[in-house]
Amino acid sequence: MNIRVMKTFCDVVDTGSFSKAAQEAGISQSAVSQQLASLEREFSTQLLSRGGGLVVPTEAGKIYCQAAREIVRRYEQMLGEMRSAADAVRGVLRVGTIYSVGFYLLDPYIRRFLQSYPEVNLRVEYTRWNRINAAVLSGEMDLGVVAFPERQRSIDIIPLANEELVMVCAPEHRLAAREVIDSHDLAGERFVAFEPNVPTRRFIDRMLKTAGVQIDIAMEFDNIETMKRAVEINSGISVLPLDNIEREVAGGYLSCARFRNATRWQRQIAILRRRGKGFSPAEREFLALLRTKP
Repeated sequence: MNIRVMKTFCDVVDTGSFSKAAQEAGISQSAVSQQLASLEREFSTQLLSRGGGLVVPTEAGKIYCQAAREIVRRYEQMLGEMRSAADAVRGVLRVGTIYSVGFYLLDPYIRRFLQSYPEVNLRVEYTRWNRINAAVLSGEMDLGVVAFPERQRSIDIIPLANEELVMVCAPEHRLAAREVIDSHDLAGERFVAFEPNVPTRRFIDRMLKTAGVQIDIAMEFDNIETMKRAVEINSGISVLPLDNIEREVAGGYLSCARFRNATRWQRQIAILRRRGKGFSPAEREFLALLRTKP
């Protein structure tokens, strides 16, 4: 059993590419091909299907990949715990974050942590909220950072920050000159929204429904960056976190207005961790850093 080969196989499945997996592993593409060919000989079955420029796992490959992920995760966890035995801040720390929080709120903290603890292998994955919940529960991630965390028996929720949500529109929109608006000002507007299952979308829907405001959903996306581009070209207005749009507002690409009842238009950001799991020194220091100002 070779942990590196397992990791390389999973990288090929994740990227769909031998060359990208080789780059991730720091080896040649030929070496990756040889490793995976050896695996298939060992198990006497095809693990990957190649064709049309795509590399996808067979049913047997899916089974192997799922088991390999768990073995690699446990191996890395073991290494982290062994290196942390002397209470040194080192080892592996796996953090999952939704894109909007990772790129804006977390980024300065991550930079400071890497500078302060260079011996820690900090792995930050930018992904969707439901992927983070599942990964924290399974132990694949040590910490997860999400908006509007859902309470679960096996998950501890640590409050991190509250982000103000504001109305965002193109500079030529009729609401662009407003600094403060009411919810009713959004009635009938074309709206660039998060996808329906995104927690921030559910919060916005509840707020508008409570106010008796109906909007026209023009587009739905799963990430803020694409939503901002759609609003910039006046495809509709949106409601987004203030710190996510300040750069575009300063550059004149977007306009924004705060809600009159701004204290109610707040997005709760929290840290998730599996309940009952011990704290490694690296995790303890990272959490302490998040409680300070960047």
